[in-house]
Amino acid sequence: VQLTAVLKDPRYLSAIREPTEKVQLAAVQKNPECIRHIAEPTEKVQHMAVQRSPDIFRQIRQPEESVRLAAVQAKGENIRYVSAPSEAVQLAAVRNDPMNIRYIENPTEKVQSVVLNADRDAAPFISSPTEEIKRLAMEMYGLRLENAAGKEAAAARTSETSGNSGKKAAEGVAKKPSAKQVREAVEKLDSEIREINREYFQATYEAQYSDNAAERESEVSAAGKNREKKLVKAYEKFNSAAVPERKECNVGKIVKELRKERVAVENMKAEEWHSLMKGKAVQPPLVSGTSGAAGKGSALMLARTPAGYALKAAGAINQASRQANAEM
Repeated sequence: VQLTAVLKDPRYLSAIREPTEKVQLAAVQKNPECIRHIAEPTEKVQHMAVQRSPDIFRQIRQPEESVRLAAVQAKGENIRYVSAPSEAVQLAAVRNDPMNIRYIENPTEKVQSVVLNADRDAAPFISSPTEEIKRLAMEMYGLRLENAAGKEAAAARTSETSGNSGKKAAEGVAKKPSAKQVREAVEKLDSEIREINREYFQATYEAQYSDNAAERESEVSAAGKNREKKLVKAYEKFNSAAVPERKECNVGKIVKELRKERVAVENMKAEEWHSLMKGKAVQPPLVSGTSGAAGKGSALMLARTPAGYALKAAGAINQASRQANAEM
């Protein structure tokens, strides 16, 4: 019964508490995104998901070492989502692209050496370079490497370039959460969304066995409204924890606007919501059956308006910005 339901619609996986490996594989093979609904996917299932879509790696909770290595070999930037990567994983990342060293907090000396010899421009991003690496950098390129380079410096530069000074002054009263706090909030939101979807699909699955069409339609409608309410609450809690400067943002209004754009809000990743709240352009997943490249719609951004924050097409915002600059 589980396999039949999942083959019909992989999203029903959310309604199954302990799916067998066979059911997990069937769902992930049909749609790699389904792995986000599996609390403890087997190693084989993890590998299948990553093989189908390397980008899905960040949705896997506690991936096995072999899966980490495979994901980073397929896409070096996946090292960003690996906590305390082994030397083998670090090497895979920098061999894919030496600039990936910026995502590694404590690279081994061997990894530092590979980067130093491969790309001069990547050398300044080496975090905590050893004395030997410092000596070689000076000898080879005349570069003086600092101890606190790499990830922290890159993060600082990103922070400096995001938003204007007026915006920073207005939002400076909110205490900026640490990277760890944001990461924990992202993991928690993804977990909450999985549970919300599981409850929804369980309810709609059970509704199929209602006595008549009217009752079935009523139960499905009630399940949808309940899911929407829980999603809004989950996003509000996330904003308070990870994006305090958007704490007062009308999440319910933003969710409604996303729905108008045919966005499958329930399938948005926590990182996509986080990026949206930070003012970045995102291409969230569309509802099933909607046209769009790989199920993605137009890039959307959150913009401040006199009436509060609102959803806008990224292209329209960029065009308005260019026109304003041209008129100055």
